[in-house]
Amino acid sequence: MASTTFETLGATGATTKASPGPISARIRDAFVYVADSASVSNALDAVRRTRVPAGQAAVVFVVDGQGCYKGFARLSALLRAEPESAIMPLVEGADIAVSHAMDQETAARRLQLKDVPLLPVVNSKREMIGVLTFDDAMDILEVETSDDIYFKAGVGDVFHTEDHVRSEKLTQGPIWYTVRVRILFLMVTLAGGLVVGGLIDQFEDVLGAVLALAIFIPLVMDMGGNVGTQSSTIFARGYALGHVTMKDFWRKNFVREALVGLTMAVGIALVAGTVAYFWQGVPNEIPQLGIVVGVALFTSVFLASCLGFLLPYIMIRIGVDHAPGADPFITTIKDFSGLLVYFSMASWLIGVDF
Repeated sequence: MASTTFETLGATGATTKASPGPISARIRDAFVYVADSASVSNALDAVRRTRVPAGQAAVVFVVDGQGCYKGFARLSALLRAEPESAIMPLVEGADIAVSHAMDQETAARRLQLKDVPLLPVVNSKREMIGVLTFDDAMDILEVETSDDIYFKAGVGDVFHTEDHVRSEKLTQGPIWYTVRVRILFLMVTLAGGLVVGGLIDQFEDVLGAVLALAIFIPLVMDMGGNVGTQSSTIFARGYALGHVTMKDFWRKNFVREALVGLTMAVGIALVAGTVAYFWQGVPNEIPQLGIVVGVALFTSVFLASCLGFLLPYIMIRIGVDHAPGADPFITTIKDFSGLLVYFSMASWLIGVDF
C-alpha cells in the first residue's frame, strides 16, 4: 500500500536557517514513500498524490512494515519499469541513510558526495523520519565555509565559536565587539613579528656590510606569506567541503601540496635569484647574492606551502580550531626560517661575520 507524508513545515516546506547541532534540526518531514511490498504502479500513484515540491518527489523511499528505511527508487527508473512489477528490484541506496543525531555539516557533506537529491534521515530504530534536501545541504556548507573564512581573516568570535559571525555585527555593531574579535589574532602576529625582528637584529653586522641584502627582505617575507595563506585557505575550504580528509591526509592531500609547493619554490627561486644576480649582484660585485636570494625564497615558499596544510591538520588533531590559529603561526615560522636561511647564506657565501 502506498503512502505519503505531507507538509508540516508550512506551504513551502522551508526549514529554519542552519545552526550548530544535529541534522534533525534541518530535515523536512515531507517525502514520498511506499511499503517494500508495493508495486511500481503503487509508487507512481504516491508521486501523483503527493503535495511535496517537485524536487522532493524525484525519488520514492521504501520502508518495511515498521517504517524502517530500506532504500529508494528513482522516479526515472519507475517510469521505465512495468507498472505491475515489484518495486524492490529498483531499490538502491540502502546504506546512505544517516542518523538524526549526525552533525549538520557531516550530513551535508555526505549528500554532496552522493548522486541523489535527498538524503534519508532515520532515528535510533532506523525508522525514516525525514530528508535533507540538496539545497538545504548547500546552505549548511555555505554557512560553515563562510565561518571558516571569517575565522581565517581574524574576525571570528573565539569566545562564541558556536555562533555564526554576521557581517552586520562586524560592520555596524559595537566597536568593542569588532576590536575584540580581531585584535586577539593580531596579537599572535605581533609576537611573531617581534621574534623575527630579534632575528634581524642578530644579523645587523651582515646587513650593514651588504646593504643590498635589505632590498630583498620584503620579498623573502611576503612571498612566503602569500604562499602560506594560499595553502591554508585551500586546506580550510577543502576540509569544509570534504575534499580534504583526516583519513587520506598524509597519503593524498599533504603529498600533493608538498609537490605543488616544491614546484612553485623551484620556479620562484630561479626567477628571483636570476633577477637578484643581474640587478644587485653584478653591479655591486657580489654575484653570490643571486644564490642567497634564490635559496632563501626556495626555503620560504616550500616551507610555507607545507605548513599551510600541516599546521591546520595538527590543530584539528589536538582539538583546536585551525581557522583562527593557523595563519599567524605559519607567518611567524616561515618568516623566521626564511630570513635565517637568507642571512646565514649571505654570511657564508659573501664572507661577512655576525
